[in-house]
Formats: sequence, structure tokens, C-alpha cells
Amino acid sequence: MGGQTVERPMRFEQGGGTYVGGVAYQVVPAPPHRVMAALLTVPDLPRLLPRTKRARLVGARDNAAQVELVQGNSLVEATYTLRLVPEPSQGMVRFWLDRSRAHDISDVWGYFRVQPHADGHTLLTVAVALDVGDGLVRMLFEDHIQRIILSAPRQIRDYLQPRVLAEADSA
Repeated sequence: MGGQTVERPMRFEQGGGTYVGGVAYQVVPAPPHRVMAALLTVPDLPRLLPRTKRARLVGARDNAAQVELVQGNSLVEATYTLRLVPEPSQGMVRFWLDRSRAHDISDVWGYFRVQPHADGHTLLTVAVALDVGDGLVRMLFEDHIQRIILSAPRQIRDYLQPRVLAEADSA
């Protein structure tokens, strides 16, 4: 309620992979439909998701958008494609790695959830499980990557807040 992000880091093994990530919550001063619309607007994703350099719609099938993401920094970069599936009745967007396309990570899956909150705000939940694969990236960057993952709700809030305020001022 004080504007801080609540983070619950997780680290687990499943199916031979080692996953990092967790669940993070943030109150966003925007209505749920506005947050959901931003999450489904591919050109906005580089500004919504931490360390995202590019996002490109590469296809759509079975009510899922296929979105290629390029994420990283000046030292390391990963390209992979997500299947994004909106579930409006649940206030959710689920995502997972599209293994039919080239990918520089071993696996990723999770969801965004938007729920109405007081004063027309939204409680945003982001849950991510990422397996970067074995090797140097895991050894050097895994803890840092986990912190970046858990910062996603705050970045989404920071992107949307001034836009929603500007829309309210112009109305």
C-alpha cells in the first residue's frame, strides 16, 4: 500500500532445469483494463519489461501471440520467443517459451495478473520462472537476473503512471 514492490524470490529444480525468478506485486495507479492493454501492446514491451531491447510480433495462432524478445545488457544478450495468451476473464496473461523457434535460454514461463484495487488502481502480480541454461551465464548472472525479473512490476508502474496522469489531465 506504501508504493513498494513486494517480492517473493524463488529458486527450484524441475525436469532437469534450474529455475530462478519468483512472484512480485505492485499497486499501479491505473485501471486494470489500461494495465492489461499495455501488457498486450508489443511495441510497449521494451519499456515495460526490464532489460528488454526489442520486442517483435512474429506470429499468432491458437489465441496466442508469438513475441520475439531480445533482452540483456552490453555484456550478454538473449533472444527467444514467448507465446502470450490473454485470459481476460481471469485478468491474466500467461506466457511460456515457444520451443518451435530459436531460443538462447533453456526455458521460461509465468503470468501477469491484474486485479482491481482501491481508487481505480490495479494490483499487478508478475510471476516468472526462468532457466537460463548451464554455463557461464548461470554462474555469473543468475542472481542479478533474478533481481531484474522481480523488478518488472515496478518498471511497469513507472512506465504507466505518467501516461495515466497525462490522460487524466487532458480529459
